[in-house]
Amino acid sequence: MQTNQPATWTEELRRRLPWRRPRGDNAGVDYVDRISVVTWILVFGFGLSLLIKLPTTVVSFRALGSPTALEFSAITLTAMALAAVAAAGTESIIRLHPLRHANRLGFTWTFWALPAAISIITVVLLPQIPTQLLQVVVMLIAGALLALAFFGLYATVEPGQVGYRRARLWLDALAYGSALLLFLFIYQSRTRSLLSGTIVSLTSVLLAIEVLRTSTDRMRLVLVYSVVVGLILGEITWALNYWPLLPGLTGGLLLLLSFYLAVGIALQGLQGRLTKRVLAEFAFFGVVALILIVVFGPGF
Repeated sequence: MQTNQPATWTEELRRRLPWRRPRGDNAGVDYVDRISVVTWILVFGFGLSLLIKLPTTVVSFRALGSPTALEFSAITLTAMALAAVAAAGTESIIRLHPLRHANRLGFTWTFWALPAAISIITVVLLPQIPTQLLQVVVMLIAGALLALAFFGLYATVEPGQVGYRRARLWLDALAYGSALLLFLFIYQSRTRSLLSGTIVSLTSVLLAIEVLRTSTDRMRLVLVYSVVVGLILGEITWALNYWPLLPGLTGGLLLLLSFYLAVGIALQGLQGRLTKRVLAEFAFFGVVALILIVVFGPGF
């Protein structure tokens, strides 16, 4: 039996030359290796953020009739840069999934939020660590959490695959934990409502997208619900800022409770299970949690 040897050699040459591969062909690239590379790049960036010394740039303007100033320090710029690196790394990992190769993977920007949030938290937290040894420990812990987040995100690309439910639970825990830390940092800064409310709103939108993205295929509706959650959290932050004696811990817990209730109701709505009974259960939980915060939280 004769075979078409020239055609076979040509096909083999196209497969071996990376610049001749079709778009989306990542043969030979393991997503585990990609996760390792992205994670260590971010850990290196965390360490570099402690060494970068840049002058603080202050942008002054008037908002709502009062003077306002935005400070862009080395921490702010590094946090923004590493958040962008985390988003780009997440995209590179998700693109290795077989669904991406088959052009059956829809929006991928919904996967970016959690790694970006973890990166921002780490950059903000590191300068407050008293010793270099603890700073190294925190960087390694952040790297481990990022790696677990990447594995979880990859495992939730295709519903029904092995480990999907376990990965979804882990991602939810990371999202709510990240929300609490961010709320604590932002609320303790005691900036004007225009700034703190905006930051909380944007953060809540990103983390709500992570929690809600696997509840439906209608990503536009997920974005709408997430924006509503962000607006609610921004308004609550605005109101809490009028309580000047409220400690940062209590304010962060109140914001976390509000975030949990808003995202939970949005999740039930996206899944078509929002009924009077479900609303009553959320109301009961909210009242009990609020009582516990009032009784045991400082500042009341």
